[in-house]
Amino acid sequence: MKRIVNSLFALGFMVACYAQDTDTVAMNEAHFLKQVYKFAPSVLNSGLQVSIQNQEWLAAKAAFEPKLGGTYDAKNYADKSYYSKLDAGIKVKTPLGIKVAGGYTQNEGVFLNPEGTVPVQGLAYAGIEIPLGAGLFTDQDRTYVKQQRFQNNAAGLINQLEINDHLLASGVAYWNWYESILLLQLSQEAIEQANNRWQYVVLQNKIGEAADIDTLEAFINYQNRQAFLLESTIKWEKYRNYILNFVWQPELQQSAVAPVVDADYKVPFPDTLQQAQMTRSHPYVQLLEMDSLVNQTNLMLAKEYYKPQVDLAFKLQEDGGSLGNFNYNPTQNNYVGLNLYMPIFLRKQRAKAEQAVLKGEVIGNKKKEAIVKLTNAQRAFYQNTTNLKQSLDLLAVTNENYKRMLDAEQDKFNAGESSLFIINSRELKWIESREKYIKTYSEYRKSILDYYHALGVLPEIVQ
Repeated sequence: MKRIVNSLFALGFMVACYAQDTDTVAMNEAHFLKQVYKFAPSVLNSGLQVSIQNQEWLAAKAAFEPKLGGTYDAKNYADKSYYSKLDAGIKVKTPLGIKVAGGYTQNEGVFLNPEGTVPVQGLAYAGIEIPLGAGLFTDQDRTYVKQQRFQNNAAGLINQLEINDHLLASGVAYWNWYESILLLQLSQEAIEQANNRWQYVVLQNKIGEAADIDTLEAFINYQNRQAFLLESTIKWEKYRNYILNFVWQPELQQSAVAPVVDADYKVPFPDTLQQAQMTRSHPYVQLLEMDSLVNQTNLMLAKEYYKPQVDLAFKLQEDGGSLGNFNYNPTQNNYVGLNLYMPIFLRKQRAKAEQAVLKGEVIGNKKKEAIVKLTNAQRAFYQNTTNLKQSLDLLAVTNENYKRMLDAEQDKFNAGESSLFIINSRELKWIESREKYIKTYSEYRKSILDYYHALGVLPEIVQ
């Protein structure tokens, strides 16, 4: 049997339970998980968080945008123009830390500060500011932009982890739902057989072919099957409603859905080398790598300010009226500025650097622990899946043998050569065996999902 489609039960039963005019759509696990991946709000929101973080990165890069600006001050009193000062231009901070500026200054007035005196047609200037000490290799702005780039990558990894978790929850819900359907089918079959047997014994009792105690025993067995049916129905109702939390494809929301399962499915396991590579590239491990890179930028920034802060500024200046002649004279028409600042004890810088070093050790320990835990989880789920598959093969044979014994005993009972006690015992063994097979199969398929979840590749498999 290559495929089990719960056609007689799942399709027919669900049509009856939902609505007569509702279409029924059969979904295998791949189809079910793919529609979760494409349409589930939680998955979509996780992707939007990546876009939000990308905007944070773009906003951080605004530190290197050219900025137009200017100032204008004027004072008039007692019919006198005390002063009128205009300074407008453009400033650019480059990703190398160098600042470039250019602009135009026009100052005039009776009481103008002498140092603000400029030619009649104003003064044009172009300059550069270079950090020669602290800030030469990195600074707050460059560090922040770099960190936001890492955070952008981290957001993508968090997205993968969240989708990985959501797909696991969806897959577990799918198999719990499938299990509840088969158990309900089994309980319906069992109660039908128990009811037929009870009615048969009642007729036999009326003609004196069966004792009263046999009638009571058959009725008790029927009551037990009623309890089994009630338990299975409650479980089915629970998982039928719960599975709707994961049905988001628009065409499916107005339909009844039924699972389609390949009973002969064989899980493809990666080899040891592939598994080791998948573990190293696991989103959680990569997320810790991003944390480490962000922390390294903090360490570099802290150490950068061990150096004294030395900022050199140089401007070329020219009369606004002769600007087009390019008669710049760097030795005369210039402005030179030098700023020097040096903390003596460097307490803040050394503390920040030590914090970064300690945090680096914390992240390194987390990474080691994560790799060990992921490897052990993968090994455990692999072994569990393998063992469950072996159990399934044994249970399939056992279940078939119990069914053959039950059918043979039923023939003997119909012929009057067997007792009610024996056939009830045979039937109970078959029900228990079938129930165990159904639950084991469900655990087997969930264990496969657990294994791929531990590898962190459920989103890749679904895609």
